[in-house]
Amino acid sequence: MSYEFLRIEQNDAGVATMTLNRPDKLNAYSHEMEGEMREATAALGSDPEVRTVVVTGEGRAFSAGGDVSTMVPGGGWDLGTQGRFERFKGLHQVALNLHQMPKPTIAMVNGFAVGAGANLAMSCDIRVASENARFGLAFVNVGLGDDMGGAWFLPRLVGTGKALELYLSGSIIDAAEALRIGMVNQVVPHEELSEVTYELAGRLARGATHAQGLVKEMISRGLNMTLEELLDFEAERQSAEMEHPNHAEGVSAFLEKRDAKFPG
Repeated sequence: MSYEFLRIEQNDAGVATMTLNRPDKLNAYSHEMEGEMREATAALGSDPEVRTVVVTGEGRAFSAGGDVSTMVPGGGWDLGTQGRFERFKGLHQVALNLHQMPKPTIAMVNGFAVGAGANLAMSCDIRVASENARFGLAFVNVGLGDDMGGAWFLPRLVGTGKALELYLSGSIIDAAEALRIGMVNQVVPHEELSEVTYELAGRLARGATHAQGLVKEMISRGLNMTLEELLDFEAERQSAEMEHPNHAEGVSAFLEKRDAKFPG
């Protein structure tokens, strides 16, 4: 896959990296970049050779979100209400592609992640942040509400009260505070960010990919189900999963006291 504003790389372990590559604009989204992100996340999700996906940014930012310089008259948003709706729907598909991807996704947050950039990170399953990272949901600072699913992701990570505080204040928090409130999973020294992230990504890539996808589905559905509904769903899917080769390999490896070699 070759793109103008993204770089896609894959290693021998099945770990693919999608790097936002517009560093002169702090990896802020242009219309063209949004289309590339939508296409790339769909392709990575369906590629059987990809077992884990890492999302990061080139340069000193993860992503500044929407490119505010284009939000002036003549800047590209003069599309009418319906036209803007369709553009947002296209961008929002990126969040859906990552959230619903049947394999683990990791945001490697190397710097600023604000607005829709923070929401991109929250679309991933796990967030590993550099100590240099900064986060903010600063939509109100430009007279907007939210997009790309942050109002769904953030309350589930940090609670409703803290989410409202971050959105209503438009304030920027550092990586340590993001870790304290549960917005990120790990904070590491900047020079160790890549090593720590790819060690985790490699470990996940060696896992039972099909079962990992099932876990993601169970947790996502469970957020909007009663306990009884989730238990029924678990019984249905777990019964079927016991026929998958991942299960047979996992049981054999456990009994033989060896590392499992799960098929993709």
